[in-house]
Amino acid sequence: MSPSSIDAYTLLTGATGLLGRALVRDLAAAGRRVAVVVRGSAAAPAADRVDELLDDWWQVAGASVPCPVVLGGDLSVDGLGLSAEQTAWIARHVRDVVHSAASLSFQLRPADGEPYTSNVTGTRNVLALCRKAGIRRLHHVSSAYVCGLRRGTILEGELDVGQESGNDYERSKIVSEGEATAAEWIDVCTVHRPSIIVGDLVHGFTNTFHGFYKPLRIVQPFVEAFLTASMEPGSLLDVLGMNGAERKNLVPVDWVSAVMTRIIRDESLHGRTYHLTSDVPTDVGTLCKVFESLVVEMAATRRARLADEGVPERAQAVSRLGPETLGRLFLDQMHVYRAYWRDDPSFDATNTRRAVPDLPAPPLDEASLRRLCRFAIANDFRWPPAGRTPRSVSGRALLERHLGAARWTPPTGAAVGLAAIGGGGGQWTIALDGGRPSSLHVGLPAHDVPTAWLGADALRDLLGGHTSVAALSAAGRLVSEPAGAVVREVLETLAR
Repeated sequence: MSPSSIDAYTLLTGATGLLGRALVRDLAAAGRRVAVVVRGSAAAPAADRVDELLDDWWQVAGASVPCPVVLGGDLSVDGLGLSAEQTAWIARHVRDVVHSAASLSFQLRPADGEPYTSNVTGTRNVLALCRKAGIRRLHHVSSAYVCGLRRGTILEGELDVGQESGNDYERSKIVSEGEATAAEWIDVCTVHRPSIIVGDLVHGFTNTFHGFYKPLRIVQPFVEAFLTASMEPGSLLDVLGMNGAERKNLVPVDWVSAVMTRIIRDESLHGRTYHLTSDVPTDVGTLCKVFESLVVEMAATRRARLADEGVPERAQAVSRLGPETLGRLFLDQMHVYRAYWRDDPSFDATNTRRAVPDLPAPPLDEASLRRLCRFAIANDFRWPPAGRTPRSVSGRALLERHLGAARWTPPTGAAVGLAAIGGGGGQWTIALDGGRPSSLHVGLPAHDVPTAWLGADALRDLLGGHTSVAALSAAGRLVSEPAGAVVREVLETLAR
């Protein structure tokens, strides 16, 4: 039986990616219950990886984001590697899927088959899960660049018209989008086609440093050479063989997520294809101007640091590389991305403008571009930053010490809900036996069942004996919806 829309979960893939983590935040903020499929590893289980992205939101933006239901899985294997109990949970609770996971590799990697393993096989496995679990609504994240090497105006209703693709990524996205829209068991498939997604426009945040960031990332190891090499205006354009008038369609991730969230929430907008693209593309000349100024800035910063360390100026540059040598080094590593910097076509976005007329894509000026790049430079093109220490104990771990590991099966009889927001949190239903907590179950109960909401750290402090239910309630750190005493009594029992 399909869950009611008010109690249903949205299942999201790709939650740890740049767009996925924005969707985790925005869908939850819009009142959606969110579950995610995340691949874990020996070094970082799936729940820990989700904790990291929630911690990122707090560290970068000061935002407390509800912890989604986490299903450890792998899109590259049949059934996503989920257990029978997890698949049954999905069938009971999930009404729609947002398939955002993708590989961004431009060229085929024989070692792991990317980008086809994630983009084609992964999509097929998600579609198979939908079929098995009876999910009939799908939001498929594709790419505006399914247009390949076409010129002119690209319409939202066009997919495979015999175009030549520029790389394996584009070819894989054509195949995956085609299979998603052709799946007979999907009643409504909505396609979201973003162009080049860059970091968060407000904070500059990104956790991936490919594409737009690639020129600066490639230059970084050679920045010492720029201590003596001349960076004349336009030299990067010469290296790329461009005139500067070429246009790139860049869109900030927070805008893409905001538009997608609006569309996902409104079923009257479903069943269409949306170009999530800018009406004001960024010209390559502006990009190169920003990159060149930042390379000089990076070199000057390094020069100052070396001087502070007492390194003589004559010994600061590791080599005296002229523009031709630098150009050759740059092109050797940029050859895969040359097609990326070609002039973009015009993307018709009629459906998007009609759906969200009040949310036009923000144009990216030089100040915005520098903010995006400086975040990458400041973090050495890596995320998360070095030195972050994992929490020693979480509210989730303490709760499971009291009630055992959360079960994927539904509770029977009386129950209350518990949601702990932020890293180390989760969403649960607590089964009651004689009014006392008896077992823990994954996911929240129906909206009319009393549910406690508090921060994951507040739950940790409560179960660790460092605070009380009364103190949390008085401070506004514990809220019960609908209001009632039963859920607070359950927490008091757990805290004893």
